[in-house]
Amino acid sequence: MLEKIMINNFGPFKTFEMNFNKNISFIVGRNGSGKTQLLGAILSVFYGRHSIKTINSSAKEDMHISLSFKLHDSQIEVIRSSSDGKLFLENHTRSVSNDRISQLRKIDIGEYEPIIISHENNLLNFDIDLVKKHLFQLKLDNDAMQFLLNIINRVEQTKVKNAYLINSGGERYILKLLGLLSFALEDKKKLILIDDFGGLLDSYSFSLLLSLLDSISRDIQIILVMSSYHLESLQLKQSIEILHETNYSDSSKRSKHGFNYDFWDSDLFIKNQLSNSLNNKNNLVQYVINSKVEFEENIDMEFKEVKGINPIDSIISSVDQYVVAYLNVKRNKIGKILWGISDDRTVVGVRLEYRERDKLKRDVVNKLSQISPPVPSQVYSISLVDVYDDNMKLIENRYIIEVNVHPYSYEYFFSTGKDEVFIKTDGGKRKLKVHEMQIELTSRREI
Repeated sequence: MLEKIMINNFGPFKTFEMNFNKNISFIVGRNGSGKTQLLGAILSVFYGRHSIKTINSSAKEDMHISLSFKLHDSQIEVIRSSSDGKLFLENHTRSVSNDRISQLRKIDIGEYEPIIISHENNLLNFDIDLVKKHLFQLKLDNDAMQFLLNIINRVEQTKVKNAYLINSGGERYILKLLGLLSFALEDKKKLILIDDFGGLLDSYSFSLLLSLLDSISRDIQIILVMSSYHLESLQLKQSIEILHETNYSDSSKRSKHGFNYDFWDSDLFIKNQLSNSLNNKNNLVQYVINSKVEFEENIDMEFKEVKGINPIDSIISSVDQYVVAYLNVKRNKIGKILWGISDDRTVVGVRLEYRERDKLKRDVVNKLSQISPPVPSQVYSISLVDVYDDNMKLIENRYIIEVNVHPYSYEYFFSTGKDEVFIKTDGGKRKLKVHEMQIELTSRREI
């Protein structure tokens, strides 16, 4: 098992160490606390320079990452530093190359080359038969088994030209998780890393997936990171590690090296992750161009078609208004704004090149940081979901932009950076005047 990681000068971590459980390790933290960078540190030990990026050229400290494994009666330590890599096997030192996957595979530690499950890793060919095979082999309680089989059986009926049509982001997440977990079991992997576990799932779905992971962890070590949104759902039964807020947004305080997020799309990552069982063609399709989505607009779901030549400006001009509107509604449900779907439910999509995608995410975060009073970053999220044509082929650079807003309780109203207060309605959003805010606050206090 992977027992311990020690980090010096990587991402937001100056000096950091953590011990892992042999079954499941739960790591909780807000955005910016270094959750993905922690998983990236584990990856960098296996994949070397391709997974490492210089993020602060002015910093001078050398990077040092150490993974300690216990295999049978042996202790193995693998080190990645700024200059080289070393493998310590039973007190004998052996140098390993910068890209050492092949060398590590020659010893038992190769089994711990991790399977990564993240929102950025979308290259999955969902094998429904393989999923069923391993699901039936697991010892799940009846509720979890029935819940997962209901989703699988429904999706199985939607197959079109070797693709499965799915209804929602939550369903997409669950199927993707099931697919990668089944591949890990089939390939007899020993370590799974899960980034942002739970995502936008409701507490019931989250608890059932925990049951699934608990069963799998009898054979595979699992390290997952998640936001504090689902912390209560853990019910304190598990051992939880908390990553505290860092100054990662302050570039002057970053280490010289960190995880390279472009690594998700690299040939090396795809080649090693998508092994005998996987290939690089996604077949879980949620949005098909010019088709109509099955769900309808309501108080929890807003469609927005992007018009004009500058989609980023169009989205940024109203994203804070909708987020504020959802935050000001006392509902215990996630609110969604979907850019790229017209009022008549037709999938149009939003065209964004690579640099525009990166800029959009930065600009959304910057705009929402102006909301007053400030809201924790884990309250909202932004996802770019691929759009396909009628032949189930990916349309390059066309997406549905999903912004999701979690319920967040606060006594007073939230406002935009322009001090505007909105409230969500079935027909969109409504800007409140001063006397309307007074009436609304009075009525809430009387409830």
